[in-house]
Amino acid sequence: MFDLETQINSWRDHLRARGNFTETDIRELESHLRDEIDDLTSAGLSPDEAFLISVKRLGNADAISNEYAKVNTENLWKHYMLDPLDPASQRQNRQDVVLVVLFALLSGTLIKIPELFGLSIQNQSAELFYLKNISLFVLPFGAAFFLIKRQHDVKTWSIIMGIFALAAIIINLYPSFAPHHTAYLSVLHLPMFLWLLTAAAYIGRDWQGRQGRMNFIRFSGETFIYGVLVMAGVVVLGLFTIAIFESIGIDAEDFIVQYLFIYGGCTAAMVSIYLADAKKSIVENFAPILAKIFSPLFLVTMVSFLAVMAATGKSPFMEREFLIAFDFMLAMILGLVLYVISARDINQPVNLFDYLNMALIITALLIDGVALSAILFRLSAFGITPNKVAALGENLLLLGNLAGLAWMYGGYFRKRLDFARLEKWQTDYLNVYLVWTAFVAFIFTVIFKFV
Repeated sequence: MFDLETQINSWRDHLRARGNFTETDIRELESHLRDEIDDLTSAGLSPDEAFLISVKRLGNADAISNEYAKVNTENLWKHYMLDPLDPASQRQNRQDVVLVVLFALLSGTLIKIPELFGLSIQNQSAELFYLKNISLFVLPFGAAFFLIKRQHDVKTWSIIMGIFALAAIIINLYPSFAPHHTAYLSVLHLPMFLWLLTAAAYIGRDWQGRQGRMNFIRFSGETFIYGVLVMAGVVVLGLFTIAIFESIGIDAEDFIVQYLFIYGGCTAAMVSIYLADAKKSIVENFAPILAKIFSPLFLVTMVSFLAVMAATGKSPFMEREFLIAFDFMLAMILGLVLYVISARDINQPVNLFDYLNMALIITALLIDGVALSAILFRLSAFGITPNKVAALGENLLLLGNLAGLAWMYGGYFRKRLDFARLEKWQTDYLNVYLVWTAFVAFIFTVIFKFV
């Protein structure tokens, strides 16, 4: 059934993806579009016919974008640094900045509170406690930011924050016995589970929809890039502060580690979330460009690796450390693939990057297959351990994801399905990761008796 508001939302997202429109521009264009639709429906056309004709009359998004780019390029950095012009947007922007500052301070203070009970972040005995809780110190505030900004109802607040609270209780009540394998597996999987939980606050009512989940994938990539850049700035500031105070005989290192890096890290996380959400209409094309640059480079590297491994007969997969490293590498490659997909216009015809994506997927499948066989060998040769079972599960998850994408791309190339269906399959697969990360973080440790 045709939903006019959903189609207009998709049209707005398409304009934002061009990268040259301000929100004011988009609202002005949307006003023209709605006026045109009203005129056509008044003349007797159905909503879907009126929408298609109105979009056609308004013009091609790329052509409009190029015209707006000529006007708006000079204002790019002003858009970053200044408040929006209309009062409503000004109020929203200032509220967001206040929330970012407040939540960054609360997050940093939450990290410092355990020190009152003898759990210092610099104390090695407290290392596992902080590793288990670091995502719980930060991500609930990120979710709260979106719950407030999206004006969610009390029920949504209760469910999302209730899950955060329950996760915090469970993860801290669980005992941990040497060699702490399941505890460290929880440390790795809990942040991923909580980040997917944050997605529910970010997306809101569209959580089950393809477009909302794709927007969250784009948002995740932008947040990661902003986080790296902002955190690099915090580190440089810290080192600079240490150096200049050292020049006058004052040791500021303890203060920097105890306060600047902690509060600065929390601020970097909140600022990254804010920027990725607030400035997406300007910079949404930045991360996809990076993904398109690195995709062919990763492809060449992996093909070369497979060729050298086959020629020399040497495999690194018998070593546990290499298996873990390759799992991270495969996850990163999958992230590149997903980000290229998320930034793609579903109406665009097949292009070079689609074929590069397919080649990257097939190469990753081959590496995953070799790694999977090595894990099965280690299980049969050395017995079952939490790490091996977790590695097996993650490789099977990646194998399923990559194989599904390869199958979908094949159907798309043969014109048996459209790109929107490929996107929907991938966004539905996020549920698998949500269940798996929750299982490893909370159930795995019980099965293996907290060792």
